[in-house]
Amino acid sequence: MDAIDQAFSSARVNQVKGNHARDKDEKELKEACQGFEAIFLSSMMKSMRQTLPGDSLFGESQGLDVYKSMYDQHLTDNLAASGRGVGIADFFYNQLKDSEK
Repeated sequence: MDAIDQAFSSARVNQVKGNHARDKDEKELKEACQGFEAIFLSSMMKSMRQTLPGDSLFGESQGLDVYKSMYDQHLTDNLAASGRGVGIADFFYNQLKDSEK
């Protein structure tokens, strides 16, 4: 009887370990997909900013360009991480999670 209980508990431990590894892999995949979406959105924001006319109130400066770039990066990172981006992260995640198996 002890051998059966031991076999079941051993199988359960292996199942839990397998679930933990799979959850970790899925979390890493989701983070990678969100990172890709953040890069895409950042590139899109940079292209959109280039179409705007210059700032006549404050003028153009290198410091302002750095600030705008940092703001855009922060904005796109938060958009991608919150799930309110354009859906690229979700699309890639759904496509790639099945291919891992």
